[in-house]
Amino acid sequence: MMDAEFLRSVSIFSSFPEEDVQELAGLAKPASREDQHLIFRRGDSADAMYVIRKGRVEISVWTEDNEELVLAMLGDTDFFGELALLDGAPRTASAKAIGPVSLIEIRKDDLLAFLRRNPEAAIAMTKEIAHRLRAANSLIEHRATRNVNELMEEKSTYGDRLADRIAQVGGSWSFLIFFAVTLGLWMGVNTVGALWRPFDPFPFIFLNLILSCLAAVQAPVIMMSQNRQGVKDRLQADLDYKVNLKAEMEIRSLHLKLDELRTTELRDFLELQREQAKMIEALASRAASEPAPS
Repeated sequence: MMDAEFLRSVSIFSSFPEEDVQELAGLAKPASREDQHLIFRRGDSADAMYVIRKGRVEISVWTEDNEELVLAMLGDTDFFGELALLDGAPRTASAKAIGPVSLIEIRKDDLLAFLRRNPEAAIAMTKEIAHRLRAANSLIEHRATRNVNELMEEKSTYGDRLADRIAQVGGSWSFLIFFAVTLGLWMGVNTVGALWRPFDPFPFIFLNLILSCLAAVQAPVIMMSQNRQGVKDRLQADLDYKVNLKAEMEIRSLHLKLDELRTTELRDFLELQREQAKMIEALASRAASEPAPS
């Protein structure tokens, strides 16, 4: 018999009455999986749900491009595999052990029989599953619609914003024109020495020192700004991927709904045809039973 206290720490069972938790603990069985062992594959028939006692489990699917997409990484007290038990559909994702994993296994027949005997526990379990799905949907929407500029502004410091401003000014035509005019005036004033003594005569050693210091300071500041731009580009690419993934999921959902609607219409049409065929058979039978007019 499994530890009832541990089962109560699992979110999906936390609202169960004490007697229901004790009964469920009698149905649960210990299980273990080695590293990289597939607990179940996508498309398998559902025969049990699992709770992680210790270890990590990776939930993933394979895309049409033959790439593995990791949906979640689960740890201690997390549960998985429950949805396929309730709706009877095949597994929608694969579960793989990451390192040695200790599990609690609850068989499908035992769980369904338990829920039939305990309707309050069934309602509590349904609420927890619904809460989990809502949280997942909210997370997808939040992550897929974030503004990159807002994210970068939230994380940027005063030094980061100053570096961006310096890089913006240093890479503008205004700065270039101002810099060229300043250099021209400096060299002109120190070249024409008839009226006064030049403070930086040719070859303008002081000017070279200032330019060297300016380049030494400006180069790393511009590199800091470029690094932030690189981070922003990677973040933009990540959000674009999430938006595309969400759009693909929505399109697939629409396709499923359209297929279901088409199937329902076809079923109704076939049922109407059967009714019409029965009516035709009844009319034909009645016509055959009536005596022919003399």
